[in-house]
Amino acid sequence: MKYLRTILLILALPLQVTAGEITQEMMNVAATAHAMSVSGLYSMNAEGAGNAAFYEQLKAVGAVSDDHTLDPAFAEAYELLGESAEENLGKLCAAYKLSSSENEPTAQDILNAMKALAFGRAFNEGIETSRNKDDGFVLHKANFLVKKGIKKVLPSHAKSFRKLIEKSHARTMLFNFNKDILKMLGIGSKARTDQIKDVVSFVMNTKDSRLLKSKAGDVEAMSNGFNAVAGGAGLQLSKVDPGKVVSHYSGKSQADVIIAAVTEHAAKQEGIVYLLAFYGGSKYQYFTVSISKGFINITFAADDNRPVPVIITSMPAHRVDYSTLAVAIDDFMRGKDEVPNLLGLWRMADQ
Repeated sequence: MKYLRTILLILALPLQVTAGEITQEMMNVAATAHAMSVSGLYSMNAEGAGNAAFYEQLKAVGAVSDDHTLDPAFAEAYELLGESAEENLGKLCAAYKLSSSENEPTAQDILNAMKALAFGRAFNEGIETSRNKDDGFVLHKANFLVKKGIKKVLPSHAKSFRKLIEKSHARTMLFNFNKDILKMLGIGSKARTDQIKDVVSFVMNTKDSRLLKSKAGDVEAMSNGFNAVAGGAGLQLSKVDPGKVVSHYSGKSQADVIIAAVTEHAAKQEGIVYLLAFYGGSKYQYFTVSISKGFINITFAADDNRPVPVIITSMPAHRVDYSTLAVAIDDFMRGKDEVPNLLGLWRMADQ
């Protein structure tokens, strides 16, 4: 009889949270159902089991505290989703876990993280399709073409980055480059998803942005400029707190430590496309990084000339050490101009 009151409560107050407010009473019911389910003390009906499963999902991503209190940001995000909240609970939980690993989550940031998860999946699937079909990629089996093609598009100060691309047997897509040379090398880059097209457009236009060039060195104005260019390409940038991402690396510069840490973080948040930017004086450099199905996918502008050549290189992750990659990218970004300061780290998504 000890558990009779609780059992009756579960049966009388099934968790009704479709498009509505999640109350503390509901959370207590769900927590009790979960505890009883785990202990095996009571074989619950379908509604009780549903309550237990609901609580288990929230607990697994850290959205509830030990006293069964739900993070208000999660509750607000759930309510904002309205009628689609219940069917998207799994996606919302994944977004909460991502958001809380990168920021002090707000409802809007959680919803933005949902968009970033969907965007990253489509972006990386497009790269995977091209990579598997050798469509638009310098064939990794033809080493002389790799060396000739990559050397042609990357500046001389990118030697260590170029060597890493070659040694890792990466495949590389080229956009906005001399068409005759592309034909000669047998390369015909195609963006197979809208997300790839949008990122290529963003990288090209950001490098060519008069607004950014005129505001170089002004962190707030440059951040606004990146967001403005992203909006023009149909993209949304969500700020990530670098302090929650940067971990244990050491290196010759702040930049390569941050690059290595972000790459490691991207491996834990598979599929998310991160934009990482640095500045110094009147210069700035940036790239995107995502890791999906064993490949590190990096997008960057090769130089400043119009039309700005954009490269996506896809490296087998098991062939690349994060620290080595970070130093190589740092060398490429710096060139003759110092860009040692972090401008920002963002998640990318469709608007």
